[in-house]
Amino acid sequence: MEIGSTIRRGLAAAALLTAGLASTLPVAGDASASDAGQPAAAARTADGGGLPVPTTATVTADQLGPDSVVAVVTHGDIEQRNAAGLARSLEVITPDGVRHPVYSVDLEEGPPDVYPGDFLIADWRPELHTALLRVMHGTERDTLVSYDVTTGAVHEVTAPRRGAFFALDPDGSGVLMATYPAGRRPGRVAALDWDGTRTWLPARAEGPAITSADGRTLVTVAGRRWWVTDLVAGTSTTIDTRGSCTPRRWYDADSVVASCGTARWSQLRRVDLAGTSSRLGVRHTERTRASGPAVFDDGDVRVAQGRSWYESFGGCGGGFLTRQTAAGKVRLVRVPDSTGALSLLGTRDDRLVLAHQKDDCASTRTRATLALFDPVTKAETVLTRLGRKEAWREALAATEVRAWIW
Repeated sequence: MEIGSTIRRGLAAAALLTAGLASTLPVAGDASASDAGQPAAAARTADGGGLPVPTTATVTADQLGPDSVVAVVTHGDIEQRNAAGLARSLEVITPDGVRHPVYSVDLEEGPPDVYPGDFLIADWRPELHTALLRVMHGTERDTLVSYDVTTGAVHEVTAPRRGAFFALDPDGSGVLMATYPAGRRPGRVAALDWDGTRTWLPARAEGPAITSADGRTLVTVAGRRWWVTDLVAGTSTTIDTRGSCTPRRWYDADSVVASCGTARWSQLRRVDLAGTSSRLGVRHTERTRASGPAVFDDGDVRVAQGRSWYESFGGCGGGFLTRQTAAGKVRLVRVPDSTGALSLLGTRDDRLVLAHQKDDCASTRTRATLALFDPVTKAETVLTRLGRKEAWREALAATEVRAWIW
């Protein structure tokens, strides 16, 4: 299953990225096309890198409100060799459940297990209405493509060979990046302009990062330490965290929801940039798994109807819904007609916003849906139902700043 693959376990994510994204694409296209707000990829010919031409469209800024969702949808069985009808699409799903594809690519298998033009969403900046897409080709480099879903404006830059994680620079000048660790040394952090100019920042990184909603602050992770970088001043400070803490999303302007842990335990915590932290959930250990569902860690928590509801993870690569009692017990929350995995996207009208689909262990043909769920009455309203051969690759709230995605 693909949804929720977003930054599940910090260092493990880097290892998976090394294995899965080793092939990348050199930049191509006409700079004047990008400057004019036209997709540079659309100007490519078949002999200009072999990328398929994306189909693009736009939405209005009003369609990117707090109840909208930005998603990447997989069309067809991309894990099947020589499959037909394969495609990826970046879509805006409005509160009424209507899908609005804004960047779509038809895919054909090239070199083994490589689909030229395939992409994942590396970052989403709500205030810029812009997604950063990591477009793959199967040669030496990926291309980083920023796409403004309201204007169609495009910028591109070649991903450096050692680049691991990427996000949009909030000032619009290019991208932010973290490199792979080298031996026992953490990776480095840099700003990369659209013309390829690289500026190193005084920070270190070993996995996912998160940029603040106001665009001024960058948080990167190295071991049990967070590097907090002022992107305007170009300075960094460090804070110690309880265990290795992977950022998920902003709790408020000064603190982050993070999954923290060691080899023996994991816990969802609120980490303040001043250096303090507090628990948001129970500490999961072998003992808690023995007395409740097999929860290895929590990825998020949302409050609805006065109670906290958790997106939790076990061993099948997908999330499920849990609650926690005052005594620290973990209870599985049954979602009617759901036999697969889910991702907890947020809340609306005191209900939870869930994205469902088949998980890695399921043998059923679970349909991918976007739904509103009342966790008390167990009533669920389906907003969007994908086709039988469609699946979520990623889905996130359109107005929320989250950690960088791989």
